[in-house]
Amino acid sequence: MTHHFAPPHTAAVLAVLKDCARDMRTVNYEDLVAGTDLDVTDVGKPLDYIRASLCLPQERPLLTLLAVNKRTHRPSPASDPNNLVGFLGDRWWREMVAAVYAHDWSEVELDLAAC
Repeated sequence: MTHHFAPPHTAAVLAVLKDCARDMRTVNYEDLVAGTDLDVTDVGKPLDYIRASLCLPQERPLLTLLAVNKRTHRPSPASDPNNLVGFLGDRWWREMVAAVYAHDWSEVELDLAAC
């Protein structure tokens, strides 16, 4: 679902995910929200917005798949609403993460006029 306005802290979450992609690493949800007053249970809102507004419409790799559960090291079902990882499997997730790492995210920004 595409939101008309970015949820609070979306810019901060996007910045962390872009850094992770540049550094070729994943990030757990707790570390993703560190430094913001966003509760870890609400991280899905900015992740949904990034996926729906910045990745899917422009056919970019799913940057949001770098956000993972601390225990499983995979996206949780809550942040993977179509259960792509569960349905398509670990190999698909690894291939998508590799595509995220290879993509140039440096120019990808939120449309602040719409925020």
